[in-house]
Amino acid sequence: MCLLCAKTHITALTGLYTIRLKIASNLRIQAHLHQDLRSAVVVSGTWYFGYGHTFDEKVLKELPAGSFYTEPANVDHFAMTKGEVIVQITGYGPTSTKYFDPELDPARKK
Repeated sequence: MCLLCAKTHITALTGLYTIRLKIASNLRIQAHLHQDLRSAVVVSGTWYFGYGHTFDEKVLKELPAGSFYTEPANVDHFAMTKGEVIVQITGYGPTSTKYFDPELDPARKK
């Protein structure tokens, strides 16, 4: 998911980082993982989040504003929005993003 990571170069940083993502309505984020443990809070909107190797809408958990969740290191997860969402994520770098199916990595699309 972290197109922002590539733009801000947080992938190479070592140490504590926090990113705030503004995510558009009606977006599906395919299954991916990060090498570091992350904690996150839903700042606004409703975030739909699940764990697994493939996107599966049936297992998404509805996380309204104020919800807290974790993204364990090296565990595939995916998400979806129905309306605009702001999520704040904190981790300890370096970090990376690896899609379970590399063909679904949005960074590959031009």
